[in-house]
Amino acid sequence: MADNTPTVNSHPEDGASSHPEHGAPPGGPNPTPSIIDFLTMGVASALCLVLAGGIGYGIDALAGTSPILTFVGLAFGVVAAVLVTITLVRRYL
Repeated sequence: MADNTPTVNSHPEDGASSHPEHGAPPGGPNPTPSIIDFLTMGVASALCLVLAGGIGYGIDALAGTSPILTFVGLAFGVVAAVLVTITLVRRYL
């Protein structure tokens, strides 16, 4: 006679088990991002770039150091936009 008992995964680190005590993420599968989530990422990235670039441009205008601080501000804006995007994307991984 064949044994019809279900087998249980003895290696939870490979992620094949659906039991919470065997490594499955709590709360079920990760949520799927919606259009609002993508809009949030885009707006947050744009705001980081515009605000940091604007601050750099404003300091350039006051200090008379033409494009240097604008580029520094834009560089900070890019870094901030990447960090915000990574933070928002991590909840779906």
